Amino acid sequence: SVRSFPAFLDQRGRMSDAKRARTDSGKRVVALVPARGGSVSIPLKNIRALAGRPLIDWCVKAALDSGIFAEVYVSTDHDGIAAVAEKSGAKVHRRAPETATSTASTESAMVDFAKAHPDFDVLCLIQATSPLTTPDHFKEALALYEKAGGDSLVTAVRAHRFMWSVDPATGVAKAKNYEPLKRPRRQDWDGELIENGAFYFTDRALFDKTQCRLGGKMVLYEMPEHTLVELDSPIDWQIMESLVREHGYPPSEK
Repeated sequence: SVRSFPAFLDQRGRMSDAKRARTDSGKRVVALVPARGGSVSIPLKNIRALAGRPLIDWCVKAALDSGIFAEVYVSTDHDGIAAVAEKSGAKVHRRAPETATSTASTESAMVDFAKAHPDFDVLCLIQATSPLTTPDHFKEALALYEKAGGDSLVTAVRAHRFMWSVDPATGVAKAKNYEPLKRPRRQDWDGELIENGAFYFTDRALFDKTQCRLGGKMVLYEMPEHTLVELDSPIDWQIMESLVREHGYPPSEK
């Protein structure tokens, strides 16, 4: 039998576009997950199973269950990815072939999407390779973004790591972010904020002007240290399998 739901609820009990289309400040926030089919390091990694779920399912479900997005789209050139995206609850944007090559920038995919779906005030770029993002991360970041009156937002992780560089001509190494003669203790040092690539917010006016995800008044949302891992190699995949089982978001089943 087919279950019936109130017009403002979908089959997972989330509010529909009509009821969650605007933030408290009246902005319409739309999420975009780029997921091309031609991944080189890990073939079709965007739909490869990670702890029993397709990779894109992790971020799509978290985005949907956050309740802050009017729409959640997966932008892809691949039929298999499109099918998985729709099963996860996302809408699908068929991206232009030139934006899905190994040399195309993520910004080109954002521009392609914005031209086809211009009805947004804020665009949230979500990276499928960061499956540890939870609904609370999205909600907290948007609240921070709006409170600060930002034009864009970047996510980052605080890491206590000493950075070095090596002169290729001389082979001489040099510390970049501390003085070796005054090596700080962890508890006496704030560390470094490292961009983790989980997601970004971009104001529509800024994006129309710059076609770049970051600019204007930039706000930073700090995420937990375990979210620094991204899926770019088979070794990363092994590490992430363990992390998502402990820290990943288990979607609600309503």
